[in-house]
Amino acid sequence: MSKSKSIKDVAKVAGVSVTTVSRVLNNRGPISEKTREKVFKAMKSINYTPNEFARALKLNKTHFIGVSVPSIWHPFFSEFVFHIENRLSTLQYNVLICSNNNDKTREIEFLNMVRQNKVDGIIAITYSDIDRYVSAHLPFVSVDRFFTEQVAYVTSDNYWGGKIAASELIRRGCKKIAYIASVAVQPNDTLKRKDGFVDGAKEKNCEFVVYEKKEPINDYAMFFSEFFSKYHHIDGIFVVNDQTTLLLLRELNKMGIRVPEDVQIIGYDAFQYFENFDTTLSSIKQPIKEMAESSVDMLLKIINKEQIPNPVVLPVAFKEGRTTKSLPIYRY
Repeated sequence: MSKSKSIKDVAKVAGVSVTTVSRVLNNRGPISEKTREKVFKAMKSINYTPNEFARALKLNKTHFIGVSVPSIWHPFFSEFVFHIENRLSTLQYNVLICSNNNDKTREIEFLNMVRQNKVDGIIAITYSDIDRYVSAHLPFVSVDRFFTEQVAYVTSDNYWGGKIAASELIRRGCKKIAYIASVAVQPNDTLKRKDGFVDGAKEKNCEFVVYEKKEPINDYAMFFSEFFSKYHHIDGIFVVNDQTTLLLLRELNKMGIRVPEDVQIIGYDAFQYFENFDTTLSSIKQPIKEMAESSVDMLLKIINKEQIPNPVVLPVAFKEGRTTKSLPIYRY
């Protein structure tokens, strides 16, 4: 068998020092693009593959980041993971994804990967009861969720988003508005959407109702049917997220209720089905790309023992679609 190649062989072929090769492999120190290219070319010419396990032991880093989301099928979560992968790839990190399905056991197992040094840190969107397993000492960033301990987290301005939604419905002529939501059992930042909506309606002296049920909701058709049987004259609805909004639109179509003529709808997320393809929903747009990148940047600062801003709250904006009426254009 031929002797396995080492970084000494790479250095010899590239005409650089072993230290330079090491810096290129570990993405450390100032290295010119020309030198980097020479090293990679030498690696390819002698078929050299870095020993990732040995490198991880030496540096006490795996260059793997875990990302845990409730479901990779959900457009918001998949778009969030997409941007995280893009950000980490530019920083020479790999990604392990856990589609946790709100399974507490799976999430705890994933958290243990940090303790066992199988990943350098974790970014998580979680609604499970894992509070006592999460520590401020772990390299862990939460999204839209706070814990008992001072855990780093990134969120959008949920309160302001609720306020914007109420304002936009009222501006478009709604007289009786409602907030509809399925509510996670564990406290999280998304609950502020209701608070902002309620305060926004009160400030405008607009009649409003709040209609909520604890998750999981197994029959959304019944959920919406009960709402409309109880509240007949609602003409504007703010829904907790776009996924629930799409389910609502399907039921409204079955009931023969026209959108936006009979009732105007605003969701929350403004996710994309596919790249460069927006939904037609009017929605409160979360800065998903910025949330993902901020989560990555914050986690890497924690890993490198740097000081972090906490929490990171990112701005939201109204995205007009076809589920609300257009405002008249005034010409002066």
